[in-house]
Amino acid sequence: MYYVVASGKKKSKIGVHSFLQLEQKLKERNVEYKLLVSEYPGHAIELTEKACEQNDCEAIIALGGDGTFYEVLNGMDTRIPIGFIPAGTGNDFARTLGIGVDIDECLDNIIGKDPVYLDYLKVGNYRAFNLIGTGFDIQLLKREEKIRKKYSDKNSYHVALFQTILKLKFNTIKFKVDDGEEIEQKFFMIDCCNGRWGGGMMPLCIDADPHDGFIDFVVINKFSRLKILPLLLKFSKGKLYKTKYVKRYRCKKVEFSIKENLEVNLDGEILDIHPLKVEIVHNELKYFKSSKDPVYPLVLLNNRKMKKNAV
Repeated sequence: MYYVVASGKKKSKIGVHSFLQLEQKLKERNVEYKLLVSEYPGHAIELTEKACEQNDCEAIIALGGDGTFYEVLNGMDTRIPIGFIPAGTGNDFARTLGIGVDIDECLDNIIGKDPVYLDYLKVGNYRAFNLIGTGFDIQLLKREEKIRKKYSDKNSYHVALFQTILKLKFNTIKFKVDDGEEIEQKFFMIDCCNGRWGGGMMPLCIDADPHDGFIDFVVINKFSRLKILPLLLKFSKGKLYKTKYVKRYRCKKVEFSIKENLEVNLDGEILDIHPLKVEIVHNELKYFKSSKDPVYPLVLLNNRKMKKNAV
């Protein structure tokens, strides 16, 4: 029996369409399944826990965006494999895995197939598939949340971005990679990456591999405020890593604390955890792999640019 844990966001046209289409496809294939729909934040965790306790549960299928995948992961019994059907607006982690939104293709990869190992990140009792980080993105998310009541979702983001740039703060971090020496410095943004993308197609670490057993710890150092716009432009194009402001560490664990006690982003979930020890969990959880290889970020970004120019 396949247990489908689906996002119940009524406002998401993408999710509702995928939800209805998935049910139809499963019935056409004569697949035994049980549908569990989340109704409030954290509900998918509870639903996944209950599904994994059932004797007939052979796999969990997560339908939704990165937030749904995050909740499902945090409710998983890791002895049971997981399948992904992306139905969010960003789908950052699914893009890293080469999993598209075509439901027939997703089911072809899942039904009757053998799962393979997939890494995930762990901090305390929390798990994350894609990334754990803080800095500029947290400042932006918190500011956007405050002004969202006055503007549409699209406008609230741009207003928040403008205000965050004007009021930018460089925080102080102390961190230790594996068992190395402790480093203290000012930073713009930090991310423990298991995936390549964040924030809806922003290339955080262009060659991270969620199967290799390593965290890609990316630190963007402090820079002159006058450089923020050109650096954000390089960031959006996947070229920021070429600048002197970015340092990358490949490691098994990262321990860090932030002087200003900034909140932390776990796959879009904002939590107040200090200090942190982020570890990679390798060869424990299995998932159903895509038959297609993921598109390399710089190729995908160039293709997106070409499509815009064609229009």
